[in-house]
Amino acid sequence: MSDFIIFTINEAHYALDVSNIERIDQVPQLTPIPNSHAFVDGIMMYQDNTLKVLNFRKMTNAQGEEPVLSSQKLLIYRDEKGVFAIKVDSIKDITAFDSSSIKAYAHSVTVGESLRTRGVVEYKHSLVVVIDSIELPHDEAA
Repeated sequence: MSDFIIFTINEAHYALDVSNIERIDQVPQLTPIPNSHAFVDGIMMYQDNTLKVLNFRKMTNAQGEEPVLSSQKLLIYRDEKGVFAIKVDSIKDITAFDSSSIKAYAHSVTVGESLRTRGVVEYKHSLVVVIDSIELPHDEAA
């Protein structure tokens, strides 16, 4: 069994392995970066370093209005490639799933250019998309 954090964008549910989540926090004031990728909302200070902040809503092409900043959450994400922050609408739960309960797709599915999914799992009468990995997009050329 592995622990996952379940979060939302609109009414869609997503899950990330908690081993990649270093911290959950409120979204601070962000500093925009000129000529950055469309998914990057800006940078912030974290432990005396600057971190890029990705907007998960933009990464999934979610429709609708973005919730007010005070209700959004920030996931500090770390993997072997580095550390960055991910802005999500809300956190729903932290729970354990047995890997056999995650129903894999027939083939690997990439959501947008930076998200790779592992499959889906049923959780509290909803399907949750389990994210396998997130890659920091490259900045756009100036």
